[in-house]
Amino acid sequence: MTNEFSNSENLFPAYNQHEVVEKLETGFKKLNDKFINLLEENQRIKQHNKNLQEENQDILRINLELNEKNQEISRNNLESNKKYQEISRNNSNLIRINNDLKVKLQARDKQIEKLQNDLNLEKQKNKEIQRLEVISQNLEKNLKILEVDEIDINTINVFKENNEQTNCNINKNPTTALNYSKGLDDIRIVVGLDFGVTYSGFAYCHVIDENMHTNDNWPWGVTGQFRTNTVLRYDDEFNNVLYWGARALKNRKQNSEPVKLFNLYLGDLPDNLKPKLPIDYKKAITDYLREIGMFIKEKICHLDGFDYFEDVLLVLTIPAEYSEMDKVIMRQCVYNADLIKDRDSEKLQFTTESKATALNCTFMFVDCGKYTTNLTTRKLVRNDPLHIDKVTVQIRDFYGSRLINEEFIKFLRERLGTCTIDLLKENNYEGLQYMVKKFYRRITRSFTGDDKKFNYELDILYEAPILLRHVSEEIKEIMGEIIEIKYNDIKKMFDPIVDRIIRLIHIQLLNNKENCSTIFLTGDFCVSKYLQNRIKEEFSHQVNNISVPALPEVAVVRGAVIYGLSTILYGTEFDGLKLVISSRLLKFTYGIQYNWKSSDDLTHNGKNCKFKTLVKRDTEITPDQTFSFNFKPGSKQISESFAIYYTQKYNIWYCDEPGVKRLGILNIDLSDVQLDSRSINFGLTFGQYEIIASARNERNRQEHMATFCYPDDDF
Repeated sequence: MTNEFSNSENLFPAYNQHEVVEKLETGFKKLNDKFINLLEENQRIKQHNKNLQEENQDILRINLELNEKNQEISRNNLESNKKYQEISRNNSNLIRINNDLKVKLQARDKQIEKLQNDLNLEKQKNKEIQRLEVISQNLEKNLKILEVDEIDINTINVFKENNEQTNCNINKNPTTALNYSKGLDDIRIVVGLDFGVTYSGFAYCHVIDENMHTNDNWPWGVTGQFRTNTVLRYDDEFNNVLYWGARALKNRKQNSEPVKLFNLYLGDLPDNLKPKLPIDYKKAITDYLREIGMFIKEKICHLDGFDYFEDVLLVLTIPAEYSEMDKVIMRQCVYNADLIKDRDSEKLQFTTESKATALNCTFMFVDCGKYTTNLTTRKLVRNDPLHIDKVTVQIRDFYGSRLINEEFIKFLRERLGTCTIDLLKENNYEGLQYMVKKFYRRITRSFTGDDKKFNYELDILYEAPILLRHVSEEIKEIMGEIIEIKYNDIKKMFDPIVDRIIRLIHIQLLNNKENCSTIFLTGDFCVSKYLQNRIKEEFSHQVNNISVPALPEVAVVRGAVIYGLSTILYGTEFDGLKLVISSRLLKFTYGIQYNWKSSDDLTHNGKNCKFKTLVKRDTEITPDQTFSFNFKPGSKQISESFAIYYTQKYNIWYCDEPGVKRLGILNIDLSDVQLDSRSINFGLTFGQYEIIASARNERNRQEHMATFCYPDDDF
């Protein structure tokens, strides 16, 4: 024990004990401080944890509220979807109801229009009946006078008084037919308006000096052209006309196409050949007539104090195939365009394009336009005053000079690529149209077909520099060179339409019952030297005179003015009052020779001459009643001849039977062999003074017509 104590004393010497205690005390304090710090830190952590728990509780509460709101939004969306579906169904029903109402409204408008047209026709009929009654009363008076045995000077004076009274009654009666002796006596200016499918123009003449003026000065600085484009450009809503004529083809905006070819909705054109229009065709016709009408008024009425509605006679040229309904529609459009004061005003006269041309050229035979080709034969009966007989033979073909423009664009596509021309059309439509028009104008007047070295140089870089921004380097190299259009290239563009016109002239000459003394060429395409030379080369041995008016493109509009002057100066009524026969019985059976292709034995004496009856003897017919049938040509057949026969027999089987006589032949063109399922509608129309044989191609609407006199015993 003593040893242990002594050892401890050795471990902590007396002089070190105090120091050890201090160190222990210091270490204890440090540990105590750390412990306190840990306690404080622990307290802070607990507080922080508590705060986090509170925040977490807030977040949970917010999430719960958001979930509730999200569920509420989902419920609202579901209800909104249900309401939207209900609205969509209601909207669909409204659209359907609106479409039904629109259809019914259109049908009602057509019915109202028909009723209005019927009313107008009834009014016209009543006017003519009243006029006939006045004439009839005068005839009765004169016939009673003729019953006396002797006629002295007093009797003659009574005749004169009756005639003067008749004229007075006709003139004073506001419900009679068109008044040529009074209402037109005050006319001071005659305006002829050629309202064409692609181009329009007008001419005018002062009645006093009969000096013809053909307009060649148009708005917007366009001069030297007798006609301007029949084109309109509207605003985005197609309510207001922005530009008309040549100006409408300029400043072309993307997705904005000019409105054109609206005249094709009048006449017997099939729907598949009519253009698609963004507006009603009657609105387009009215708007164009209003625009050109304002220009005409400004042109002719700014001098000498003319009153348009009182002093001007407007003669509007229309195609010969326009029906009475087409004329009524055109008159309504003219009235809506503010060109006549009253819808039935006699200061608007219609004349057919062929008749107007005939008045300017004696008679017209071939009219070649941009979209149609018309061949018409008219007979000059007397020339004091000038009188043109009815159309004797006619062909109408929807084939025109526009095909040359299409072939030219096709040539450019082959040389520059389809994409290049599409880019030019999209970015510089005006430039493309100008280039095509420039080519057509120069080629038609300079290309004769005689010079095999003839060519046309086209500087595409000069004509359309905008293309450089859109084409490849290869195309740029081609554009940098002059494109040479050679003789064979140009001939290839012309020959299809020229060959077709020549073929139609051959058929027209075959259908003529008399020798044709003169062929006159009119229309835009007839300025072509190549067409003129080909026609002269082909027909100079058959026709003594083949001539072109000095200005073939304005022959129609000048003829319209002459028509109006003849009406005023000579009292000529080209479409005057006619005797109408309500019905009559035919004294002959009429039919055609029908060449059957079946294996049945339908020959007679070795000949295939089956008689196909169209109408039998003793049939009661009304004026202009037609009897027709459909004919299916062979797949490779390019022409057909319809031989018309008549006989007193009631039943007939063959054309060479005794008593069967031939009335005439109608030859038709069937060169469109590329069309499938061709059908020809052939018919005989029994008019008041003649029988009209007609054939219409139901696929392309090409028409052939010839007139024949009634057999002597059936007239």
